[in-house]
Amino acid sequence: MPDKISYKKAAIVVMVITLISKITGFLREIVLGSTYGATYVTDAYLVSQTIPQVVFATVTAALATTYIPLYSNIKVERGPKEAVRFTNKVVNAVFFMGVVVALLGIIFAEQIVSVIALGFEGETLKLAVSFTRITFMMVLFIGLSNIFQGFLQSNGEFALPALIGIPYNFILISAMLFFGSKRPYGLVIATLLGAFSQLAVLLFGALKRGYRFETAFALNDPDVIKVASLSVPVMMGTAVQQLNTTIDRMLASGLPEGSISALNFANRLNGFVYGLFSLSLSAVIYPLLSRLRAEEDLDAFKDKLVTSLNAIVLIILPITAGALILNRPIVSLLFERGEFTSRATAMTASALAYYSLGMVFYGMRDVLNKAFYSLQDTRTPMVNGMVTVGLNIIMNLIFVRFMAHNGLALATSISAALTTMLLVFNLRKKLGGIGGKKLAEAFAKSALSSAAMGLLVFLLYRNFAGHIENSSRLLGLMALGIVVGLGAVFYFAMIYALKVEEAKWLLSLARNG
Repeated sequence: MPDKISYKKAAIVVMVITLISKITGFLREIVLGSTYGATYVTDAYLVSQTIPQVVFATVTAALATTYIPLYSNIKVERGPKEAVRFTNKVVNAVFFMGVVVALLGIIFAEQIVSVIALGFEGETLKLAVSFTRITFMMVLFIGLSNIFQGFLQSNGEFALPALIGIPYNFILISAMLFFGSKRPYGLVIATLLGAFSQLAVLLFGALKRGYRFETAFALNDPDVIKVASLSVPVMMGTAVQQLNTTIDRMLASGLPEGSISALNFANRLNGFVYGLFSLSLSAVIYPLLSRLRAEEDLDAFKDKLVTSLNAIVLIILPITAGALILNRPIVSLLFERGEFTSRATAMTASALAYYSLGMVFYGMRDVLNKAFYSLQDTRTPMVNGMVTVGLNIIMNLIFVRFMAHNGLALATSISAALTTMLLVFNLRKKLGGIGGKKLAEAFAKSALSSAAMGLLVFLLYRNFAGHIENSSRLLGLMALGIVVGLGAVFYFAMIYALKVEEAKWLLSLARNG
């Protein structure tokens, strides 16, 4: 990433765009629900997305993850032209793989759907198969999009990769509003067009950043083989995390009604927060760390890594404190209506509290994983992930007996903390220290400020906002917003007074945009 680009400002831009993208995605889900409801059409559509948007996207995302440090290394050692040539080798390999997968998917769509959706039969099965034959063509767009995202991020362009979800969501929303529930194939075609729009936006940006296509194709090329070999542990690590989620749901299925739903809603809220901040920051810092590693600038590598970790801590710890204090009113205002009863609110709110304990560690884990990937070490995060998932399963079996669904949420948070500590230990061993004193100091000051803010928020809510909330939903939302705003101002004033280095640029960016 060029020196003139501020990765701090880039992270803020990505966060803002990601927030807008998530909001439009939420609107897309609302329109989907209002147009088709919980019908066989919706079921068929969602199943048709499973292979292209979940399985194949996971594979190509892993390839893109390992592509970035190798691209940076080639650009530094061999020059920009060779880096573009390397990109074309990966692009052509992914395109070839996509064509093969798409053809196989179209031919064997019925068999694939029958395996994924065992309970489908009759019209539902027929519709799902037809939808799947169309959506399998998406794998071409998804695979190439992931690689071009990596190319743009490696060349200092972060806004375009972040905003591609927005046109995708608007295309789907427009199609559902135009075609309505009577013409569901319009939604499937729109999904295909949406995926193509993402690729078109990214390709346009890549061309502006110096990409030029050439037919450099060799599956046995050493660079392509290295990308593939490094991506295998990344894919395995992702699969292990998915296994962990599956086991959580299996255990929750034996608990009282609503336990799985409570965990799902709480985890979505938790994921929204850490995804918005930590994934945005890690998307920006990853190419920078990869470039610094390629340039063998170890001191700058450590400095940027610790600064990024501190930024995660400073942003997410106060949100954790807020979630611990305000989990009940947050869940109530967002979800409690219709079939979502006060009992569901109580179950979801308690799960959110326990999930929030691990929120900062999820964020730190993402950045630390990217640090290992930038060092071309994809094995260590995978091994650590496997160890902690094993521990998580053991804790699940213990905690679920005494805490029901809350025990599953707590076990997840503890395992995230253990993973983070293992990653820090392994990275210190690998690099000979990473500036742990600076990290510990920022964590302690942020924790102190968050605790003080939490006390203030608790007193304000108990004596002021809590009473207003009972009068109307709108007033309750406004009161909650005021309490959160006052808490945020108090927190940032404290970390600024405590002279936390990263607090200064956070505040300057908030003032200057």
